[in-house]
Formats: sequence, C-alpha cells, structure tokens
Amino acid sequence: MARPRLALCVVLVLAGVGFGASCRNNRVGSTPDSATRGAAQDAPAPAAAHQGDVTAIPGIDLADLSASERESFWSLANEELSTCGDPYSLAVCARDRRACRTCVPALRFLARMVRDGRSRDDASEQLRLRYSPANAAQVNTTGAPSHGPANAPVTLVEFSDYECPHCAHAIPIIRQVEHDFPGRLRVVHMNFPLSGHTHAMAAARAALAAGRQGKFWEMHELLFTNQRSLETADLNRYAQQLGLDMARFRADSASPEVEAAIQATRREGERLEISGTPTIFINGRRYELPIERPMLRDWIQEDLDAAANPH
Repeated sequence: MARPRLALCVVLVLAGVGFGASCRNNRVGSTPDSATRGAAQDAPAPAAAHQGDVTAIPGIDLADLSASERESFWSLANEELSTCGDPYSLAVCARDRRACRTCVPALRFLARMVRDGRSRDDASEQLRLRYSPANAAQVNTTGAPSHGPANAPVTLVEFSDYECPHCAHAIPIIRQVEHDFPGRLRVVHMNFPLSGHTHAMAAARAALAAGRQGKFWEMHELLFTNQRSLETADLNRYAQQLGLDMARFRADSASPEVEAAIQATRREGERLEISGTPTIFINGRRYELPIERPMLRDWIQEDLDAAANPH
C-alpha cells in the first residue's frame, strides 16, 4: 500500500552544488555536517605566499583551477603537514619526493576539494578524514550480507535504511562502482533503521529473512525500488515474487536471530557515531563526499593502487 514517505532528511546544497544528503534520526539535533559547517561561513581569503613556499610540483595539474583557487590550493598545500605525520608540509613532501607515498595523492585530492568550492576549513577536514593515519576505523561486519570476494583489497561498507530516499539513490551508483572493479571490491550492507522511519525495521527483517533463503540482494533491490510500499502485505508479496517458502519467511522475519543481527549492525553504527544514512566507509575510512560514481571510483582506485604498491 502506497503511503507518504516519513523521512526526516537533511539535504545539503551549496550554491546549486550538492555536497551530500542523508536521512537523520529524529533524536539527532540540527548540527550541520562538516560540508555545511565549512561552507556556511565565508571562506577566508587565502594567505599570501611566503618566501620559500612551494608553488609548483611536477605531476600536480592545476590547469582547471582559477587564479584565486590556485592561490588557495598552494596556501593549504604549504600549511597542511605531510599525511604521514612528518614535520614538513604536504607541498614539500611531494616536491622532494619524500618517503610518504600519500602526499601526491593527497595534493590531488586537495585540488579537487578546492575546485568543488569547499571552504578552507572543510577542505582541511576532508583531507584529515581521507588521509590521517589516526582516522581509519575497524568496522565489524561479521555476519552482514556482502557482495564480492572476502579477500578483496577494498571493502565498501554502507550503513543504510530501507525508507531513506538518499539510500535508494545510492544503490545504482554503488552497483555501477562494483562493475568498475570486478573481483577487487567487496560491498557490505549494514542495516541501520532510523527511529523516524516506522517501516524500516520490518523491511530490514524481511531482507535478512530472505537472505536465509539465499535471496537477500534480490529482496534488497525490491525494498528500495518499492520504498513507499513497505507494509506487511507488501513485504509478503515481495517474498512470494521471489519464490520464498512463506512459512519460513514469516518465521525468520519474526525470529530473535534476525532481530539480533539488526541490533548488532545498529550498535556498530552507533559505536562509529553514525547519525544518518547512508553512511559509507571505504577500507575503514568514513566517506563524507557526494555519493557520485567518479568520486567514489577515484577514491577506490587510489586504495587499490596503495594495496598494489604498499611501500
């Protein structure tokens, strides 16, 4: 049965450019995300170059930046420390080809943040999230449904809610990225039903119950495709479409084991201080950029390159 969507959603849009969107728990306050925090304030003018500052590095192409953007970029590149925690700047690290192999990729990432209109504070924060050695988390995905090889060099973990429209928007994008990296990317679904979505828990139960008959991903697709129709009768209809044993499906949907699995992934999300969906981690690093194929692909490719050349 179709019904109004009860999503409490925050859409972060800046000067016509979407910096991210998520559904929120009702209990979560109105504190904006990092993208909004940085861009809500006027970005300070870039500092003038100091004598001795690096202003050119082979392999760092800034042709698509305006003069003011290039000035901002070099100011940040000379202020931010090496991504390996060394006592010299990113710019010096890259110019001198120091041992830290993430300095050059970090500068390319920084150039993209500047080009995308990020404030100085937010560009710096995104750089920290992406490269700080202290920022990689261990995400416990035990028992969660996954696609791709268990030993894939890159794992993308998505905390998701079946009533969240932004999660539905992410589904085809993540599927495209999977196709970009066959055999090299593992995708893990973590149920994180939000309190403001009254049908999200039942939908999560239905997905895991279908998974017990080998049809998790098929049910997963049906639930997101039919996001406005998640009443009990709807869930039973989807199970019938998939040819599931209905008695077993109903029993599994109501089972304490399925409930425990959902609560386990929700607790893991809370431990990681997740407040909205979709929330993505790639190899343990929180991804807080727009869920777009090119940006995801660049991030994953960099992780694949790092895995192939660890030293």
